[in-house]
Amino acid sequence: MMRFAQWLHRWVGLVLLIQVVLWVVSGFYFSTQGHHAMSGHQYKVNPTGLVIRHTMPEIGIDEVWQRYPHALSIKLYRVADEPQYRIELASERVYLHGDTGQPWHTNAEQAKQLAVATYDGPGSVNSVVPITETNELVDWSGQGYQVLFDDDLNTRVYVDAANGQVIEHRNTPWLIADWAFKLHFMDYSGARSFNHLLIYTAALLALWFTLSGALLLVQNLRRGDFNPRRKPTLLESLQHQNKPIASGCGGGGTCGLCKVKITEPTTVTTAESHLLTATELSAGIRLACQHRDHGQIVTLLNDQVRDFELTLVGKYEHSEAITEMVFDSAPVCDYQAGQFMQFKIPTANSGALFRHYSFATKPGGNQQLHFLVRHVPGTKEFPRAGVGSSYLLSLQVGDSVNAFGPFGDFVATDSSEASREQVYIAGGVGIAPIHALVANEHARQRHLFHGARTEEELIFANDFRADASLHYYPVIDKFVHEEVATWLEQNPGDYDFYVCGPPAMLAATLQLLADKKIPKSRIRYDDFGI
Repeated sequence: MMRFAQWLHRWVGLVLLIQVVLWVVSGFYFSTQGHHAMSGHQYKVNPTGLVIRHTMPEIGIDEVWQRYPHALSIKLYRVADEPQYRIELASERVYLHGDTGQPWHTNAEQAKQLAVATYDGPGSVNSVVPITETNELVDWSGQGYQVLFDDDLNTRVYVDAANGQVIEHRNTPWLIADWAFKLHFMDYSGARSFNHLLIYTAALLALWFTLSGALLLVQNLRRGDFNPRRKPTLLESLQHQNKPIASGCGGGGTCGLCKVKITEPTTVTTAESHLLTATELSAGIRLACQHRDHGQIVTLLNDQVRDFELTLVGKYEHSEAITEMVFDSAPVCDYQAGQFMQFKIPTANSGALFRHYSFATKPGGNQQLHFLVRHVPGTKEFPRAGVGSSYLLSLQVGDSVNAFGPFGDFVATDSSEASREQVYIAGGVGIAPIHALVANEHARQRHLFHGARTEEELIFANDFRADASLHYYPVIDKFVHEEVATWLEQNPGDYDFYVCGPPAMLAATLQLLADKKIPKSRIRYDDFGI
């Protein structure tokens, strides 16, 4: 439950942060522009001479009273030099032409005259367009005209054909202000209302964010995270000692990589019960980020892990976004298919970030190390999103980079079950460790599903198609787990599953396998999206 609260708190915080930025920007715009600049009335004036007609209309007011004996009021106006009666009834208004007694209808020429009478700008009429509705007028529809002026503000005057009234002036500053209002009030219908479903939802999210933040704060206080004299976690101690230990979440208890063995009895945390198997827990395996360093005896599970200096010897672009990078290692790196290296990415403040990349080829051969790197551009919201890929892709042949490894237990299951077929499911560059696993497996029947956005991103497709003993299923621009679901319905059997890909694809595939009642012991996955 706490793990879910942390996840939801983080994403709700991001949503609220974006909205706060929108509030600040739109509020600053309001304060600098002022009401008049945003009203759309820069060139609007009150018309003169459009009141009582100097000569009497053909239809007398007595006749109008006889036609509408229950009228609350009858008023006579002059609209574009034409007489108009406005009759106020209990439930509606009626507009009649004073000379004909027929329902009033404004024509295009009259609409132009009315618009010009309310306009005092430098432009002239560019066009008169009949309309029945417009997004620039709230709660109006019917017969009308849009009169456009060729001035510097792109002024638009709206005239109602049913009564000859100038409804409103609009222009470019008003349009900008309208969008600012929409962003500020979170009302994208244009109704300028603060009371709507989206604002209620935002209020509930803000309440949840506050309550969950308080809950997490209490948890941090109980753990002593804000105590300057608190003992470090085992992960922090091991990193301070430069011990080779993997971590993808910075100690947040979400990646499950910092596995160690603790000899003395240790309480199982919520994160460990979620990320570790019952067999691992019973063997004393724990996550180093979840326990304080009290001097207990800790054994690293990856005793073969060490520091390597990798020298770039080749770069090959498979697509616009994916590059295969080949390194020589000193000393030679002995790894298992499916494992990964932790690259040390230098930063501007003399610190370092760590990014994980899986070995893309099987071990052996000339011992050159192959990795697939997808370029992930950073954004203002996530400036560190593309730091690792940008740095690695900037390397030139002959450049070196430091890395730790090998790490990971995304390796082949026990091959003693020779009759059990192997099913590999990859998405995007998740094909890297899958390629190594497939190439390293020869004793058991193999099936490979690879989902990609384009044909060129079906990395290693030629290798897979050339392998006559491999059943290869490329999936382009579709959900790969849906293809797997269809295949399983048609081919029920006893399989081991290996899954690697983006978080959404991984989650959907694992849910599919859970729905199919596949035992967890038959499923291995690598979440490179941590």
